Amino acid sequence: MSKALDSEKIKTQFENYLRRVFLDNLALILTMGAVFLSYYIYSDWSVRNNYNAVLIRAVPMAIIVVLLMLHFVARHRFYHIKKILYIAVYLAVQLMMYAKCLLHLHDDALAPSVTGAILVIFLVSLDAKENKGWTAFIFGLPILLFTLVLVFFGKPSDQEFLIIADIYPILIIGFIINRVQYNLRFKLFKTNKLLLNEQNKTKALYSESLTINRLLEQKAIEARVIKEEIEVKNEELKKLNVAKDKFLGIIAHDLKNPIGNICGLSDLLLVDKRLEEKEKYKFIELINESILHTHRLLENLLDWARAQGDSMTFLPENHNAHKVVEKELKALRPMAGKKGISVENNIPADFQLFTDRNMFETIIRNLVANAIKFTPLDGKIGIDAQFIQREGRHMVEISVADNGVGMEANLVSKLFEISEQTSTKGTNNEEGTGLGLLLCKEFMDIHNGVIDVESKPGKGSVFKCLFPLN
Repeated sequence: MSKALDSEKIKTQFENYLRRVFLDNLALILTMGAVFLSYYIYSDWSVRNNYNAVLIRAVPMAIIVVLLMLHFVARHRFYHIKKILYIAVYLAVQLMMYAKCLLHLHDDALAPSVTGAILVIFLVSLDAKENKGWTAFIFGLPILLFTLVLVFFGKPSDQEFLIIADIYPILIIGFIINRVQYNLRFKLFKTNKLLLNEQNKTKALYSESLTINRLLEQKAIEARVIKEEIEVKNEELKKLNVAKDKFLGIIAHDLKNPIGNICGLSDLLLVDKRLEEKEKYKFIELINESILHTHRLLENLLDWARAQGDSMTFLPENHNAHKVVEKELKALRPMAGKKGISVENNIPADFQLFTDRNMFETIIRNLVANAIKFTPLDGKIGIDAQFIQREGRHMVEISVADNGVGMEANLVSKLFEISEQTSTKGTNNEEGTGLGLLLCKEFMDIHNGVIDVESKPGKGSVFKCLFPLN
């Protein structure tokens, strides 16, 4: 309530200030206007012999004379009457110039008349200190009357219309300039609360310049902050778009292919009665592999979608790392056995780890499956754990090491970037999406942890997951 009262008080003070400025400058502005009009009236009467133009200019001249006389008689009274007469001057000088345009519509003086109208519009826009409604009225009424007369009675040619058309955009610009000027005046007044005493003008100008500089600096800071926020939002939006494309690509390709394989192989089993038992078993084995692949992909896809939407529950707790890893290896060893790969759980039997169990299981499952994919026949995979210190933080390192094909350094740097397509076929042409590693990175970020990769072509890879101790 207090702020609303203060705001109303400032508005009242601002209106009083504009009133004082208006009364102080009225005589000077009207005298200058009368001098200019007198010159043009004399020129139209004596030089051009254009008596219609004299009559047109006589209307604003008469209003100016009346207003000057009233102001000289009662300098600080009758403010509202003076204001109405001053607005009438605005209207009259614009109508005067529009009338000149109509008067010279079909002769060579049209272009100078339009130029004069544009000049008057700019003068009015710079001088008017009214609210938005009055300003719209001051600019709108004359142009409306002018347009109606022009359309229904003027009948300009195409060339004449093109000349006159310059007035309309200039009028809009003049209105905008006036509103910007008015709002800047009000903001400066509001910032300073009250104009400083005019008797100390030097001090007032200095203080005002400091205030403007502070405002400009603040605006520059705000602009930088807004720019940084926009850049962050754009980057987030870019990542979301890439994530969407990745998601749709997986659905369109990586889910479609194994399901298509299942449909094709099952159709063969149903239709072809001449298949031998050995061939049937091979087809069933392929169907099973496609189902397992699709199941793992769906698990990763759902987990990744939940992580992207921040809807995944994070419940870290202490648990036995050896037992959790062993549980996952039971499901993965058959896949490794098909390639003759040995998978060793080297984590001590009593090793405790503070993580979200479901996320940790997903991380182990994806890293070991990835190692199996890129390890050749009769290879080795080992899972180890140890306590380490990194950058002053006590952490637990869980590593998955293989003696597989390894990777080049440029590929390692792109493993966890969703915008990069890094998935390649395994040593037995196993298919993949690259989603598993992205999911590992997401879950490590949720744990406030780190995932590192050490790899050399032909030497194998080591994926290290560094979890905070608690």
